[in-house]
Formats: sequence, C-alpha cells, structure tokens
Amino acid sequence: MESKKEITKNLLANSFKKLILDIPFKNITIKMITDKSKVIRPTFYHHFKDKYEVLEYIVDEDIMKNIYEMVDSDMEYESLKIIFIRLEKNREFIKKAFKVEGQNSFKEILGYKIYNIFIRIIDKHELNELYYSNVLTKENMARYYTNGFVSFIELWVDKGCEYSGIDMFEAYNYMVSHSIMDIIKNRRIIIKDFRKIYIYY
Repeated sequence: MESKKEITKNLLANSFKKLILDIPFKNITIKMITDKSKVIRPTFYHHFKDKYEVLEYIVDEDIMKNIYEMVDSDMEYESLKIIFIRLEKNREFIKKAFKVEGQNSFKEILGYKIYNIFIRIIDKHELNELYYSNVLTKENMARYYTNGFVSFIELWVDKGCEYSGIDMFEAYNYMVSHSIMDIIKNRRIIIKDFRKIYIYY
C-alpha cells in the first residue's frame, strides 16, 4: 500500500507527464504542475527540488524500478529487456523527454542509470586481466555499452519506429553480439517482422 508521501509524489509526477505531452519542458512551471495535480506549491517543494528531480523520479519509477535487484539476482538479460518494454509503455512521454537538453537532461539521467547497470553487471563477474587493460577498464566498457543502449532507444522513439519494445531489444541484442565486420562479412541484413527474422545473404 502506498504511503501518503508516495501518493503525492506520484500525483505530481503524473501531472508533469501529462503537461510535457503538450508543452515544451522549458515552459513548464512548478505552478502548472501543482495546479494540475491540485496541490499547493509548498507541497511540491516538500517532495522535489525542481522539475528535473521530477523527471528523475519518473525514470526511477517507470523505467528503472527493481532493475538493479534483477541484475543482482542473475537476471541481467531480462533486466535490459524489461527496460525496453517499459519504455514502450511510456513511449510518447519518452519522446518528449528526450527533447530536454542541457545539464540534467533526460538523456543524461537515463544514461547515468544505464551506466550503473553495466557497472553492476561487470562487477558481478570477475574479469580476467585483459590485454588492453588500460583501455578496457570497467568504466570505459560501461560507458561504451551505455552510449549504444541510450542512442538505440533515442533512435527508436524519435523515428516513430513501429516495432515493439521486445522487437527492439532483440535488434539491440543482435547488434551488440555481432561486430560490424561480422555483419558485413556475412552480408547479413536483419529485417524484423514481428515473430520472424529474415536473413538475406
């Protein structure tokens, strides 16, 4: 059962989510959020510092909730898949959120959360010393996979791609499990058609 604090925070967050669908982030005021949620202004500041903190709360609740626990329970693959499914459920909001620029942007907030997932995954598995140990540090590897993951999501939501979250996760998984030279060498073009993957040689 939700506490009074959780109910109020969710009320404010839902108001923000509705506003951003029609109003650019920079034009949304705290008053708009409180008016829409029918709470007084001091209540907002009791729960959030500013609207960027609301944005981060939404990322935590709607996208990242229980993800770290899944990674700790050896469900790394499933945790990344669920992120795509949750993003699909909030796709219109995510598309608008990606337009938030500058420090504390949505992309920066999401990237930080995803980066921590990859760090957590790497820390779980003891890696043998790598030949390029000064380059292939866990931080560099986590950053590399984070950039690809977030960019893939941004492309998906921005281009209005009709594929589902599961389809896109499978496409992402294919990309990260094959080098570009593997794909070129085998002359493979992957076309997702819901339940089938057609491979042309």
